[in-house]
Amino acid sequence: MNNQTNNTSLVPEEISFGISLIERTITMSLLIALAIPSLICFLVIFYYFIQLRKTLLFDRINHHVILCILISDFLLIATELPFSLRYLSLGYVQSTKVCLFWAFWDYYLEATTLFLTVYASIERYFLIFHKERIMRNKLFFHYIPLGFVCFYTFGIYVYFIPLFPCKPNHSYDLSAFVCGGLCYLDAFIQSVYDTIVDVMLPTCVLLIFNLLMISRVINYKQKVSPSTTVSNILKKNRQMILQLLAISLMALITWLPWIFIILVQDFYDPSFGEQFIAIFLHYLPYFTSFASPFLALINLPEIRVEFKKVMRQVTTALHILNLPQV
Repeated sequence: MNNQTNNTSLVPEEISFGISLIERTITMSLLIALAIPSLICFLVIFYYFIQLRKTLLFDRINHHVILCILISDFLLIATELPFSLRYLSLGYVQSTKVCLFWAFWDYYLEATTLFLTVYASIERYFLIFHKERIMRNKLFFHYIPLGFVCFYTFGIYVYFIPLFPCKPNHSYDLSAFVCGGLCYLDAFIQSVYDTIVDVMLPTCVLLIFNLLMISRVINYKQKVSPSTTVSNILKKNRQMILQLLAISLMALITWLPWIFIILVQDFYDPSFGEQFIAIFLHYLPYFTSFASPFLALINLPEIRVEFKKVMRQVTTALHILNLPQV
């Protein structure tokens, strides 16, 4: 990939910024403001996952995929977001070496979160309505699929980004988010595969299983009496359903606009939505990750209880010290 070093000596004056200084400043300020409380919430949840690991992890397999989603979102904010903030502060990417790592890390983490959310939707549907089948075959219906999701996204983007050979005339746009088009996007088969298999298909599956979950819950509520076994199952899993629907909704808000724009660009106008993508859509996954730990708390009552205890202790301490309460 020797051709990738051609643009490394570009200086700011030689680069045409993708978005204006005001837009970059507003976006960067908003991302920083939302990242701080989100990171604190992540750390609190991780702490209690360690402290209450028997209750939350060993005894309840439905929390495994949620923890994986939280880890992926935390890494996106803690390790990938700084690259975006650096890009927003400068208005350009410093070198093509940074391009490769940034693009890989960004694509990998976002795809991992999407695939994990899809897996969570499928698994929770079966945990609610066919729990016995899952619990009898946890290795095949839980651990193997979860491991496959994590390794698939890593492997596919290792091939697509650092290992994929670039054409001799390929150059990176250092003024664009993650340096614009990557090498594999110039290859028809790989580009179509990534678009369909890694974006469109999981998003459609996510939408289908969430609609299926909602329709089945509504159907059961209308047909069964409050005292039946099915009604009790729905009540018992109400928080798990709400947590899943909330996380899935955020993922759909992130990825459905991408699918719509891709389809319009392919069949109508190749330049459709470019400004919307540059200003807003590139940064939408961060907002999903910011909300992730707060949405996860919906079905983590054990952590909410512990968190309330800590808050009461802090309030009591402030009262004793005659300090103003937060």
